[in-house]
Amino acid sequence: MMDNYVLIGASALTVILFIFCLILSSRLSNLSKRYREFMTGGNGVSLEGTLINLQGEVQAVRDEIRKNRQQMSLLGTTMTSTLQGIGVVRFNAFQDTGSDLSFAVALLDGNSRGVVMSSIYGREESRMYAKPIQAGTSTYQLSKEEQEALQQAKLMIATVQESLTGKL
Repeated sequence: MMDNYVLIGASALTVILFIFCLILSSRLSNLSKRYREFMTGGNGVSLEGTLINLQGEVQAVRDEIRKNRQQMSLLGTTMTSTLQGIGVVRFNAFQDTGSDLSFAVALLDGNSRGVVMSSIYGREESRMYAKPIQAGTSTYQLSKEEQEALQQAKLMIATVQESLTGKL
């Protein structure tokens, strides 16, 4: 009698284990199907191929960034030697002439090098002067108007450089 209970228990356990194996087999089959779909893209390209393509694209982007940095450095160096500051002051040089026909113009690069040009207008004659500027100053005596034009140009340079550093 005892042998019958053991045999029934073992049979029941075998049936339960068989059902458990069927469930596991179904889940494994489903998981295998999902894995195959994951490893192949929608157009049949494998995940490995996609990763290799992405790695190549990342390397191309890195190369482009390196080239852009070199060009930016060259542009930064070149930009300091371009005209960045301009100052203009018009004035009346003589009491007997009307309007502000005389002027002083300062033209400076990013290193505060350039020239201050002045034109003095008179009824009988006009004269023009040019004075070199190095490091924001001149070795020649500057008139009040020339100094004002130079200050305007320096202020423009400072504004340009501040806006550039603020955007970087």
